[in-house]
Order: sequence, then C-alpha cells, then structure tokens
Amino acid sequence: LLKNDIHFVFRQNGELLHENDFSLEKRMFFDKIKKNNLKGENLDKPNKPLTTLKNIEGKEVFEKIVNNAIEKIKQGDFQKVVLSRSKKVEVRPDFDLISTIYNLSVKYPKAFISAIYLPESNTIWLGASPELLVSLDKNGIFKTMSLAGTQSANASNQTTISPNNARWSQKEIEEQALVSRYIIECFKKVRVREYIETGPKTVEAGNLLHLQTDFIVDTKAIEFNQFATVLLELLHPTSAVCGMPKIPALDYILQNESYQRDFYSGYLGPVNIENDTQIFVNLRTLKLNGNIAELYAGAGITQDSIPENEWNETEMKMATLLQILKEKTPQ
Repeated sequence: LLKNDIHFVFRQNGELLHENDFSLEKRMFFDKIKKNNLKGENLDKPNKPLTTLKNIEGKEVFEKIVNNAIEKIKQGDFQKVVLSRSKKVEVRPDFDLISTIYNLSVKYPKAFISAIYLPESNTIWLGASPELLVSLDKNGIFKTMSLAGTQSANASNQTTISPNNARWSQKEIEEQALVSRYIIECFKKVRVREYIETGPKTVEAGNLLHLQTDFIVDTKAIEFNQFATVLLELLHPTSAVCGMPKIPALDYILQNESYQRDFYSGYLGPVNIENDTQIFVNLRTLKLNGNIAELYAGAGITQDSIPENEWNETEMKMATLLQILKEKTPQ
C-alpha cells in the first residue's frame, strides 16, 4: 500500500476541486503541471515510427500454447484459461509522460488512467484499465464487474461500430458468462445471495468493444462490513485474467507462458480516498524501462477458440497504447 504524496481532484474540464497540504517542493511540481496545462515539450518534432524489438513470445509460440490449451479444455482439465504475451518497442526520443497520460485520458474517457513509478526497479507502469475489480463507496455500496469478450470497434469499411450495433459470437458470449459465474460463485462462498446483476451489455474501451455485466451489493443492508476485503481476496485473479477453475488454469499459465507477467493482470487503485475505494485490474498496461516500453495483453481461451484469432485479439488490445506512444504531445 503506497501512501500518496500528492492528492489532486479535478473536474473533467480540468478545474481543480481539491488539493491536500504539501511542501514547497511538491507545490513547485504542481505549478509546473498547471503551467504546461498537461502539455509536454518538443512539440515541433515530427512523428517517428516505433521500433519493435524481438518479442519474447512470437506468434508461432503463442498459437502453439493456445492449441495445447484447447486440447486441455476438451479433455476436461479446465473450462477457460487466459493466455498472455508481451511486446517490446523503443519509445519516441521526445516521449513525454505527462502528455501521454493526457492522451490516454482522451482515448479512454471511462477507464482508470494510472502512472506508477517503482524506484526499486526504476520502472514506470502506465495503463488505462477498463475493468473494475472491486469498489466500495462511503454508503457501503460494493461494485464489481465481469468484463470479457473482445472485438474491434472499427468495421472493415473504416466506420465505427457502436455498442448498440455490436454482434457477438457464441464463443465470446460463453467466455464472458464464465467470468460472471465465477463472481457469483465467490458470492456463494461467503453466503451472500442479495445482489443486483445487470447485463451483459456492450461497452466501448478505446478501439475495442467488450461484454460487461455489473454486480452491486449493499454491504450495510447485509451487515457485512468486510465484504469488499473478503471479495478482493476471493476474486483475484479473476476468470478474466486467469481462468476457470482458478487453480488448474493458473497452473497452466505458470507452466506455459514463457515470460513473467510482473504487475500485468494484478490490481491497483485508490484506497480510502475520501471514504471511497476503487481497485482495478491492471490491464491495457505497459512497463517503461529507460527508452523501452513493454506492452502486455491476453486472450480468453475456450474450446471454441481459434489460435490465430486469439493472437489478433492481443494485437488489438495493444494497438491503442502503441498509437499513444507514436503520437506527438498535444497542442
């Protein structure tokens, strides 16, 4: 648990609502942000292509692992497993973190935008997570969601597909339903039956569309003050990033993914900020180490999966962050 040094609350139009008390050094940092209005420098430099480095896990290797997982599912070892990969690219010479955060907030207006610096490894984790893991507000209202199933929001004729016009395959519907059933099973483990379930509905996240079902529990009504803490431990890692059943799916991931996920598919978010907690799954994320960005993405594998389609899904999930890295700082 990292204690915040600086705490700002803004309206969406940029108006400052609240700031905590802090030192002159932190005041100077804040003044710099205000002065630049979330803009970076080197605005006159042209866009430069990113250099893709040799991937830890190439397409052929990834598809082989997916094929093997499908066979394991057909044999009854597990129902679903989420397999992931990473891609490394060199960032632009004029890369600017503040501007990139701004660009992410524009591309992902409904996501949790985060930039976390870890001094022990000298790395920055940058992300735009669309998936809420748990939240608890000052009135004791608990929320979580099942978010799974993926398709591009861009049609082949270059038009945008609205959530209302999305069409989903049986594979994607079943994949998302498995996540919902996993959440309900977690409720049953703590003998909670009083919950509201809404969905599934199609939601937009950057260049992608997903299926989402929302769950709400009134923890005061059921007199369960520790419900959010207990559910966090039960839910993580969710079926959206691991699989079902959890243990055999997790074992398969650990034995077959040829890289370390690190903090990808973990969770993060503000805890007890003004009596409100919102913790998100660390998705749509990348790790910055010097001038190298490592991007992460996964795909849910079921018995109806097609390996090449799963590879393409991971490429789509990385596409928005790749585009952000290519963009110039905003004018």
